[in-house]
Amino acid sequence: MTMEPAGTPPRRNVAVFLDMENLYGGVAGHPTSVPVGSIMKDIGRLVRDSGVGALTAVARAYANWGRAEMGTYRRQLLGHGVEPVQIFSFNQDIKNAADIELVVDALRIAADAPWIEVFVIVSGDGGYVPLVRRLHALGKYVIVVTTSGPDVGAVNSMLRSSADQFHVVAVPEPPASAPAVQAAAAQPAPPPTLAEYRQAILSLVGADPELLIDGRVNGARLGMLLRKRWPGTTSKSFQYRNLGALVEENCGLRMIRHIEPKPVPEMVPA
Repeated sequence: MTMEPAGTPPRRNVAVFLDMENLYGGVAGHPTSVPVGSIMKDIGRLVRDSGVGALTAVARAYANWGRAEMGTYRRQLLGHGVEPVQIFSFNQDIKNAADIELVVDALRIAADAPWIEVFVIVSGDGGYVPLVRRLHALGKYVIVVTTSGPDVGAVNSMLRSSADQFHVVAVPEPPASAPAVQAAAAQPAPPPTLAEYRQAILSLVGADPELLIDGRVNGARLGMLLRKRWPGTTSKSFQYRNLGALVEENCGLRMIRHIEPKPVPEMVPA
């Protein structure tokens, strides 16, 4: 990397791509376990101390930001200039959606912004090895970063060896809770009142774009989310025959209805 003349502002020649799903362990993981702020600070120190880069020109994090719990990241993202990239298929059958989007973005930036010389991939997924090789062919310097978080899987050995640098961001373990606190945490949540159940439904529908299809509620997904929060509670707990009846009567929403087609009578020859 060339040195800038004295008095010249340092160039923004670093691009950072965070595969959030890989860092928090997939759909079943805990999204808020990823320290975005610490990752970005460590990357900044790494590129400056090693002399390979200066400032960050692009920083993007790939996740299903529609999940209610992802709202806790808003301040971290704004504070560190990270752009959230929405991936809708983490909870569906389409696999590797984040990987594909990240690879396409990285190659587009490599082609359109030749002044960006350092590419930082925050993931341990071996599927990024071809991307690293292509970036090398384009003359780019590639750093692979992961964290020591409990949900992060093993880093692929080929990805680690193919990178110019490999770095682990240390995530401090949460302090051990007192036995009394642990026992309290183990107790199941008390059953909700109808008002609490109604409020939970409205909050979920407002936060999760996958719950509404053409303005109607996806009952199967809503039921799954409610069961995660209150495993022992169903619509019958409130004297309703099904979830659709409860939602439409109490929440002012319409449900998706699957109507079986009527059988076509057989034609009898005259």
